[in-house]
Amino acid sequence: MQPAEIALLLPEIYRRGLTDGSVLDGLLNVMAALHGSLETAIADPALLADPRRAPDRLVPVLAAWVGLGRYLQTDPGEDRPAAGDLRELTAAAAALGRRGGSAATLRRFLETATGVQGFGIEESAGRPFHFRVSIPAAALPRLDLVRRIIAFEKPAFTTFELAPIPDAGPHQGS
Repeated sequence: MQPAEIALLLPEIYRRGLTDGSVLDGLLNVMAALHGSLETAIADPALLADPRRAPDRLVPVLAAWVGLGRYLQTDPGEDRPAAGDLRELTAAAAALGRRGGSAATLRRFLETATGVQGFGIEESAGRPFHFRVSIPAAALPRLDLVRRIIAFEKPAFTTFELAPIPDAGPHQGS
């Protein structure tokens, strides 16, 4: 809403006294600026609900709405998903929630939250309800986050162990 449009809503006595540079003119400009940000926000409601397009400050709110708040409330020194990873994780949260409890879902959750591909999940043949998560070397700096994700997203009756995947490095020619 522009200052002139707001002025039309004022009683006539105020409109007659409105001049450029007056206190009332300044107030109308401030009101227009405040309305401008709101009008921009409501012009495209999908912008506010789409984690890939929402403003940075809104993404944690959207993440909390879809049940990812536990990964945002961390103690000092604990890792949390990076901003871009959090956007993707929030966008995928509903689909991940519908398929929760499977190895494929846990793998996708870990890869999306860390931004690193290549996690492996294997069930233990010798220990019922136990599985092993192989962690790519690139995800090792995010080990704290990986542990928390597995603890929250695994089936309650299961146990797990973590194993780093050795970095293959460059291959030697023969």
